[in-house]
Order: sequence, then C-alpha cells, then structure tokens
Amino acid sequence: MSVQLNLLPDIKKEFINAQKTKALVVSTSIIITLAAIGLSVLLFVYVTFIQQLQVTLASDDIKTKTTQLNGVQDLSKYLTIQNQLAALPELHEGKGIYSRLFTFLPVLNPSSPSNVTLSQLQLSTTDKSITLTGTTATFESLNVFVDTLRNAEVGYKDSAGQPLSSKMFEGVGVQSSSLSKVSGTPLVAFTVSALYKDGVFDAKNTDMSASVPNIRTSQSVTESPKLFDSSASQGGH
Repeated sequence: MSVQLNLLPDIKKEFINAQKTKALVVSTSIIITLAAIGLSVLLFVYVTFIQQLQVTLASDDIKTKTTQLNGVQDLSKYLTIQNQLAALPELHEGKGIYSRLFTFLPVLNPSSPSNVTLSQLQLSTTDKSITLTGTTATFESLNVFVDTLRNAEVGYKDSAGQPLSSKMFEGVGVQSSSLSKVSGTPLVAFTVSALYKDGVFDAKNTDMSASVPNIRTSQSVTESPKLFDSSASQGGH
C-alpha cells in the first residue's frame, strides 16, 4: 500500500496553469504573425510580378489587335459608314416633310376673282424660302395674294402632343410684277418670295393644317381654282 501526497501548494498550481496559458497565447500569436507575413508576401508577389505580367500580356494583346485592324483594307471607310448609319435616326427625326406645301396651296390661293395661277414653285431649304411664280387678273388680286400669305397660319401638335399655332411665313415680298397679255387677255405676271417658319415642315410636328384668319377664302377641294397651268413646269429644291 502506497500513499501519494500532493506537496505543491495551490499557488504553485496556479503559476503552472498561468505558464501553460502564456505559452498557448504566445504560440497562437506566432502562428497568426507568420500567417500575416505569408499573406503579405503573397500580395507583394501578386502586385509586383503577377499583376505586372497581366498588364504586359494585355498590352501585347492590344498591340496585336491594333496591328490586325490596321491591316484591314479600307477600314476607315467601314468606320465612316458605321458612323453615318448611327447618325441616321437623328437625321430622320430632323427631316422636313415638304409635301405639306401642296396641301397648303389651295388654302393660300384667294377665292375668285382674286385667285392666282402658279406656273412655277421653288423651295430652298438653305435659306428657308419659297418662290412662287404665276399670273393673276389684276394688281389688286396680286395684293390680295400677298396679304393672304402674310396672314397665313399653321396649326399643329408638337412632339409632346401639345396643340400649337404660328405664322406660316416670317416675311413675304414681291420680287417682280408686270402687266402682260396671254391670248389677248391682260394678266399680271409676278414672282413672290416667302420665308417659311422652322416648324412648318418639321417632321416632329403632326396634324399640320393651314388657315388664313380675317381673309375670305371660299375654295374647297372641288371648287378651288386651278393652281398650276397644265403646260407649266414645277420646280423645287
């Protein structure tokens, strides 16, 4: 029979436990520190070598592709065509609907006996002008026609659907007028020029209609006077 006696006092046991805990903490700290150092080394290697290698490879690839593109025949022409195609929607929105003028003309022609007969019509988009050449019975009829153009208005809806109205022309003037005879009948030959407003032929404006306030016009689709001579030519730009 043997007897074991614990000769270590409690304080000695606490000291030993403290030493063990300290050793564990130190070991853990060393492991964490080594891991952090290893991660830093890996990051340094990636930034310094691997990332630089990726940049170099990408630069070389860009140079290779650029050389290949430069070797394509007529590349600049293809790019120009592509740019032009990209601009088509904007050009389409900004185009003018000049066929509206032919729906305006019956309204702009005064009713008999002040009606006019046009032999030539020219429209210039450069200076936004319309030149009307024709004949009428008297100088008084010519004045009525000029006043009709000056007072003409258009009603329409803008791109937002808002109903609006404005003058059709910014200015109207007689370029020339003279008294002559056609088949023995006295007639006044004239050339009148008018500057049209921007919105008159704008494709963004819809439901366009013409009117002449405060001037009596009685022509209709079936009763309106003939506006163009059958033997006359019609011009336009």
